[in-house]
Amino acid sequence: MRRLLSILGAFGLCACAANAQAEQITLHLTHAFPSRDSLFLKPIAEKFTQQNPDIRIELEGNATDCPALLQQLLRDGVTGSLPDMVSGICYTDMPTLAERGMLTPLDKLIADDDEWKNVGVEPGVLGTTTVEGHVVAIPQSVSASIAYYNMSLIREVRPDLRNLELSWSDILSIADDLKKSTPDVMPLFFEYYADSYNWSFNSLMLSHGGSVFTEDGKIGFNSKAGRDALDLMQRFGQAGMVDMTAEQARQAFASGKIGIYFASNSRLKTLTANAGPSLDIQTGPFPQSAVGGKLASGGGGMAITTKDPGKIAAAWKFLKFASGPEAQTMIVKATGFTPVNTLAVKDAAYLGDYYKANPNALPAIAQLPRIRIQNLYPGDNGPRITTVIRDHLQNVITLKQTPAEVLPEMVANVEKLLPRH
Repeated sequence: MRRLLSILGAFGLCACAANAQAEQITLHLTHAFPSRDSLFLKPIAEKFTQQNPDIRIELEGNATDCPALLQQLLRDGVTGSLPDMVSGICYTDMPTLAERGMLTPLDKLIADDDEWKNVGVEPGVLGTTTVEGHVVAIPQSVSASIAYYNMSLIREVRPDLRNLELSWSDILSIADDLKKSTPDVMPLFFEYYADSYNWSFNSLMLSHGGSVFTEDGKIGFNSKAGRDALDLMQRFGQAGMVDMTAEQARQAFASGKIGIYFASNSRLKTLTANAGPSLDIQTGPFPQSAVGGKLASGGGGMAITTKDPGKIAAAWKFLKFASGPEAQTMIVKATGFTPVNTLAVKDAAYLGDYYKANPNALPAIAQLPRIRIQNLYPGDNGPRITTVIRDHLQNVITLKQTPAEVLPEMVANVEKLLPRH
């Protein structure tokens, strides 16, 4: 560790050296969700390089989502071509990478760095990135499902609606009225298909007091909460939801063709910006169906994957900046993610005034006490289990099968993919 700190100190002193100039270090940073995360990673990297001209950040965003990023990193690990850093690793994927030794533990870097306590990341937040007692990444963002309401449409059937803390019964009643009054509009859309580890289905389950998998890796959706969640998805289809890709749905929402849209709060910036000023878009919390119901946490963290001591020192410097209040402000303003930096939230110079001027961001903040990390999908077949569950959910939403028909099939097909003890 002393060697790492001496290297890091050398970076700051070498500019004053009379006979040498520091050689620039290039760090390769891989990330997922290129259309979203590049909106904040690029300016963060540029700002960091301005302040640290001896460190250059090269961004690479080829993975479309969390499962794609995980598979890319696993392949890179086999071929010995891992990047130096990774941004946006989903919390549920960190154990898989950590147990293979692909994520550099950060415990000692944190403990030996006097500057860390001033960065603004609360110690408790590190629980999301701790695997078997070791911090393997720095939390970068938190997201959760929220409801987006096209009030320009909804006021035609609910002219007096002001309070958007609605139950599923309220929402489906509005959807039914929209279906009758405006048949060329899709009443509601629930993003479920392009989910990492069935994230939105996990939120439905958790909000009903259940879980897709139990903490000890057993199937949890074969339960009352699972049946209630599937029944609700069937009602989405009956209310007029058309099955389409998330990208198609986002375009339809921006065009005023969807009344109520359920998606991550990380889409807040793009959904509202694409809709433009002609549509009145407002947000509300994800309905809670059970006392003590929870929500699946999305978002992810930033990790170091290089084993080179010099690059580790430089990468740690970048991680501190990327989780600091200035960078967190960039992330929130570019996406709508919920920040993990308390300094950014409290200080008017960063996000204090932002939330006053952007009430659509408040439901996600209000939901923070409900958010928890969803339980892991057991074994090595997590991506395959995700696909099996997704395909069964599709049959329910498209009304090809009833929840009663789907549930035993889903249980049987998922059981085939579970680890054999």
